[in-house]
Amino acid sequence: MDFSLNEEQKMLRNAVREFAEKEIMPYGREYDEKGEYPWKIFKKAAELGFVGVDLPEEYGGAELDFISVAIVAEELTRADSSIGSAVAASVLGCPMVKYFGTDEQKERFLRPVVEGKTTSAIAITEPEAGSDVNAIKTKAEKTENGYILNGSKTFITNGSISDWIVVITRTDFEAKPAYKGFSALVVEKGMDGFEARPIKKMGLNCHDTAELYFKNVFIPQKNLVGMENFGFYQLMRFFNESRILVGAIQLGMAVGAYERALQYAKERKAFGRPLIDHQAIQFKLADMYTAIEAARLLVFKAAYLVDKGNPDPALSSAAKLFASETAIKVTYEAVQIFGGYGFSKEYDVERYYRDARVGTIYEGTSEIQRLIIGRRLAGKL
Repeated sequence: MDFSLNEEQKMLRNAVREFAEKEIMPYGREYDEKGEYPWKIFKKAAELGFVGVDLPEEYGGAELDFISVAIVAEELTRADSSIGSAVAASVLGCPMVKYFGTDEQKERFLRPVVEGKTTSAIAITEPEAGSDVNAIKTKAEKTENGYILNGSKTFITNGSISDWIVVITRTDFEAKPAYKGFSALVVEKGMDGFEARPIKKMGLNCHDTAELYFKNVFIPQKNLVGMENFGFYQLMRFFNESRILVGAIQLGMAVGAYERALQYAKERKAFGRPLIDHQAIQFKLADMYTAIEAARLLVFKAAYLVDKGNPDPALSSAAKLFASETAIKVTYEAVQIFGGYGFSKEYDVERYYRDARVGTIYEGTSEIQRLIIGRRLAGKL
């Protein structure tokens, strides 16, 4: 199976890299310290066609393959872990609408994201329902013209800055098991009873994360995405791709930290020789390089299967699992190679180290990814 990039994909990679090195790389520390979403950079990325590259052309997208999605995500976070991740994750709410939404919903919700007017979000996690999706308590009661939504969500990426959010909620309270009664509803900014509060974090400081509160929020029928009570099955389709996207984001973080450590090792001297001449440093860099190449193959193979119409949930989980844990290991070693300077905010690897940590938690923890893979191996998935 050949995973070499075709000419179109190579051109895309070069274009995104040029943009990211010029428009993202110099501003990482600034946005990390300000803790603000990089709207200006996001809008420039959208203008160049780097937001929603896989979305349909009729709604403003480039309609490229999912390997291209992975290419863009890797290049963005290679330039900066926080800004790159924020831009790459701007489309999180889009897949549910792309696959299950009506034509009217696609025009209304997808186009503004592609044009850089808003980010999007999907709200799944709750204070008592993280890895256990079946424990979701947010509920939407049916009315004559729509639903009345009550409940809360937490750790929602883009939750306080997006004009619209796909919310996974209960609509059938008697369903057994509970997940058979989930639906996907679009909540729009400004709806009465809806409130979003940003969460301060250890890393990804310019990457919006929020708590969401719904108190008797009226959701019109036209904002139901797909079929009522089929939200869980739609969500499984979403995870097949979103976990690959997160894997590509984490892969880019690993690459960015590795490249900075490699350059530093060539320039910095110890005991009269460049660091890279010391075997201990060579071994670290060799392990970093090997892990990155292995992670890239996993991420791109999983993306390749999506493009072939045969997504593999276990492989998507493996890609996310390995890439996110690789990012933590590589950023750790990058800080180690920099020594005391790696602990200083003057150097990017400090930020990469903080930003990479959440990769093993969000979009399904490493433990959940192993559970999914294990179930596939046991023939239960």
